[in-house]
Amino acid sequence: MSDPTSMPFQDDERPQDRESLYEGERPGATDQDPLDHDPTAPASDDAGPGAGLLPPAETQTDLLAARVEGPDDHEGMTALWRETMGLEHWWFIAVGEEGQESPAAAQIAGQMMLLTFTNAERARHFAVQNGMIDADEDLRAIALPPPEVVQSDDAYVQAGIAGLMFDPHLTGYFMPSEQLSVVWNAIRSSS
Repeated sequence: MSDPTSMPFQDDERPQDRESLYEGERPGATDQDPLDHDPTAPASDDAGPGAGLLPPAETQTDLLAARVEGPDDHEGMTALWRETMGLEHWWFIAVGEEGQESPAAAQIAGQMMLLTFTNAERARHFAVQNGMIDADEDLRAIALPPPEVVQSDDAYVQAGIAGLMFDPHLTGYFMPSEQLSVVWNAIRSSS
C-alpha cells in the first residue's frame, strides 16, 4: 500500500434526502497518554506529526488479515470479511462543516479510497499520525453500521471512489466499491 498522496476531500454530491451521517461520536484522547514520552530522550524539533504515538491495540481483524495467504485464500478472506462486516460500526474521519460531514478519502495506489477504520481508536490514531489533529484534540468522526455503507456502494462508484481501505495505516486491506454488496450478500448467506 502506498501512502495517501492527497488530503481528504468532501464530496459535495452527498444525498440530500438523509440527515447528517454524523452520529455525534467524537473519539477523544483516552485515559492513557497516546504519546510515549521518554523524559531521558533528547527533544527533537524535526519530529513529524504523531512522533512517538503508540499503535492501537491489535484486533481480530489484524490477526485475520495477517493470516490471509493471498487472493486465492478464500477461507482466510471469508473469515476476514465476516469479522469486518460483523462489526457494529465502521468509522470514518469526518471532513466538512458540522452537520454536512462526509467521510475522508485519499489517493492510495492511484485510486480514490474511503479511509475506513474498524474502531474509533484507529481513526483517531491515523488522524494524529498524519497531522490531521493534535494528540490532545478530539476527532470528528462518522460511525456507520456496515449495512448502511454497503447500501451506498452505487453512490461510491458514481463518485469515483474505487473502494474502502480498512485501517490504511495498519493492515490496509480493501474492498472495491462494486464488490461491497456482492461480498455482503455472500457473507450473510453463508452465516
